[in-house]
Amino acid sequence: MSISEKIKQCRKQKNLTQKDLADELHLSRKTISGWENGRGYPDIKSITQLSDIFGISVDDLLRDDNLLEHYADQDKRSLLANKIAQITYYLILALTIVSYGTIFNLWYINNTIILLILVVLISILFSKYSNWESFKKHKKLLRAVLSTIFFLFLNTIIIPSNISFFKLIKVPDHAEKLGIITGMFLVTIILSICLTIILFLHPQNKK
Repeated sequence: MSISEKIKQCRKQKNLTQKDLADELHLSRKTISGWENGRGYPDIKSITQLSDIFGISVDDLLRDDNLLEHYADQDKRSLLANKIAQITYYLILALTIVSYGTIFNLWYINNTIILLILVVLISILFSKYSNWESFKKHKKLLRAVLSTIFFLFLNTIIIPSNISFFKLIKVPDHAEKLGIITGMFLVTIILSICLTIILFLHPQNKK
C-alpha cells in the first residue's frame, strides 16, 4: 500500500476530515489532499506527527518504495544545494576582500564588475542556504540586524574617505554627481550585506 493510501485510510479510521488533519498538523487542507492523491509527500517532521496522530509506527508509514525514492532524491538535491551554497559563500568572502582591496588602493581592479558578481552570488546563496530556521531565534536575528547596521555605519565612514569621494562630488555636472553618490550608496549597502553574510550565513557541512 502506498503512503497516500495509508494516510487516507488512517485518517478515515480516526474519523478525521482532511481539514481536521490539516489543523492538527498546522498545514493547509490542500496539502493533505495532495498527499492523499499522490501529488506530494510529507516531510520527516510530518511523518512523525502522522505516526503519533494515527497511532502507528513510522516504519509502517514509510514502507513505500516511491516515498523512499523521493527522500533519496530529496537528499541528493539538498546535498547539491549545500555544495553550491558553500562555493558561493567562499566566492563572496574572496570577492569582498578583493573589493575592499580595490577601495584601499591595494590593487587596481574594476570594482563595478566585482559588485555585480557579488549581487548575483548573494542571490544564489539566499536561494540555496538551508538553515534559515536558525534566524527564527530572535537573538541571532537581532545580532544579524545590528551587525548590518554597524557595517553600514562603518562603511559610510571608510569607503568615501578611501576613494576621494568628497573630491569627486565637487564635479560641476549634477548628473555625474548624482551617479557618484548613487554608486557610493550601492557599494556601501552591498559590502555591508556581504560582511553580514560572512558572519552569519556560513553553510553547514552535509554528508
